[in-house]
Amino acid sequence: MNSLETLRERGVGGYVHDHPWQFAILIGVVGAALAVSNGVNPFPAFVGMFLVGAVLGLGYSYVMDFLSGRLSWENAEQSASAEDVDPEAALHTLRERYADGELSDAEFETKIQRLLETETVGSAREYASRRDTDLEREEA
Repeated sequence: MNSLETLRERGVGGYVHDHPWQFAILIGVVGAALAVSNGVNPFPAFVGMFLVGAVLGLGYSYVMDFLSGRLSWENAEQSASAEDVDPEAALHTLRERYADGELSDAEFETKIQRLLETETVGSAREYASRRDTDLEREEA
């Protein structure tokens, strides 16, 4: 997406986030234009305003990336730690798969046993880590 499309679709904040260097150049040009209109040398004004724009643009971009990453990490952590796994729904799914012939008798019984052993997310993680450790020992 080019800079004008970004500006139209996501506004100034999206533009600054996606194109911080263009934002810095734009601020520098505005500073140079103001310097020329006041009869001052435009080069130092451009450089000064460019540096201000670069600090603002890059700072805004990094802060927004940090905040969005932190929020998505917190949301993922909350959803992973939620204890809202419905064992009844899992049992129902197993029964349907067994009835449809997707699972043999032995597979069905093994999966039900695992379901009963892992009623919560925490116990499921513990079970998976134990299973991975046991598999690594068997391979060695």
